[in-house]
Amino acid sequence: MSTLRRFRVRQRLTLEIVSGKAGMSPQHLSEIESGKRDPRLSSIERVADAMNLSVMLVPEHMVPEIRRYVASNGRVFTTTKTKGAGDDDQT
Repeated sequence: MSTLRRFRVRQRLTLEIVSGKAGMSPQHLSEIESGKRDPRLSSIERVADAMNLSVMLVPEHMVPEIRRYVASNGRVFTTTKTKGAGDDDQT
C-alpha cells in the first residue's frame, strides 16, 4: 500500500472525498496512489491540500538524512566521544 493511501485510510478519508476536494476523479487519484500515473506537482499539491498535508521539496543530497529522520519519528541521534580505559587526562 502506498504512503499516500495509508495516510488517507488512516485519516478515514475515502477516494471520493479526497478526489472531490482535489478536483479530480476517484479513478485518477487511485491511479496516482497505485503508481500507475505520474502526477504533476500541481496535482500533488491539490491532493496534499485536500488531506491537510504539506508538500516539501528537498534537494536530492538531503533525501537519505530526511528519510532517516522521518523513520526515527523525529528523534535526532548524535554521537559523542566518551573517555575509555587508557584515555586518562594527564595534565
